[in-house]
Amino acid sequence: MKIQKTKTGYSVRYKTEFGVRTTRLSSTTEKDAKREVKDAKIAELEAAANAGALTMDVIAKMMSGRNMTCQDALDEWNEWRESEGKSNNTINAQTDFIHLFCRGHHGMDKPVNAITHKMISKWVNNPKSKVGVSTRNAWLSAISAFLSFCSTRQYVPKNSASIVSVNMGKLSHEQKEKKKVVPFTEKEYKKIVSEAADCFQDGSAGEFWVVASTLSYWLGLRLGDIINLEWESLSKTHITIWTEKKDTRVKLPLNHKLTGGKEVPNSLAMIPYNEGKFVFAKHLRDKINSKKRNYFSQQFRELMNRLEIDGKSFHCFRHAFATRHKNLPLEDVAKMLGHKDTKTTKG
Repeated sequence: MKIQKTKTGYSVRYKTEFGVRTTRLSSTTEKDAKREVKDAKIAELEAAANAGALTMDVIAKMMSGRNMTCQDALDEWNEWRESEGKSNNTINAQTDFIHLFCRGHHGMDKPVNAITHKMISKWVNNPKSKVGVSTRNAWLSAISAFLSFCSTRQYVPKNSASIVSVNMGKLSHEQKEKKKVVPFTEKEYKKIVSEAADCFQDGSAGEFWVVASTLSYWLGLRLGDIINLEWESLSKTHITIWTEKKDTRVKLPLNHKLTGGKEVPNSLAMIPYNEGKFVFAKHLRDKINSKKRNYFSQQFRELMNRLEIDGKSFHCFRHAFATRHKNLPLEDVAKMLGHKDTKTTKG
């Protein structure tokens, strides 16, 4: 084991069962670096590796002094992801999945290094759960990404989710099949834009859904990208956005027959200019409010119930957009939707 001074501080180089590893330390002085290495029990880890006795049980015991709870690790992970500009939708969805796992199999106040692959497998392969393979894979992806972060921070010895997979043999035919998304019909779209404004006691709520539905139906925009829309994204001839999910630049024409002709400009004209940066400033505040995580999906679901439209989510507008342009080259449709891979568009 060797502590090394770097341009930004200190790091420690040591042997593990997987080979020599270098870990950056948070310390800025040699004295603090030595204390950090001692607290992390790296010398004991290296000695166990040299003796060939570095089992998961040994590692867990050595690291037991590092009382990083699942909640603390999750908070730190989310803070890092927000600083890196990760999608709020992804952060919120994966946070919900981690909470779901911990509620049933571990506990948010328990040490993150006590999570085992058996716990994870029991969760994603729960035979009593009716969810399909797509949801189970999303669960596994979330817990794996979380533990991968914890591994780089030295809160866990390794990512225990990396050896877990969804057991397809235990799933029914229905659970294996990908759920088909049915696009909105033109009739349903016209019903929404003509009646949504009167569906809520707060008239501004209904008016927002009229504009949002128009933008998504004719331009294929995701709800998150609509709420993030800036005034500078709009010109007389085009709308230009950087998608939240993939950070992809999408530029679409206005006043064009393929994108609704005058419908989109007329809809945007309904919005009063607020002299701020964002078109939907109030809705953006609600979107980033963790206490209102499911606010928009719940409100849209209520709108569909009141309009008696069954089995449709807001995402069905994107499928309606893609369906209308099915005669165009797949690459062109993918570009308009902000897809980096045509397989996503085709699927």
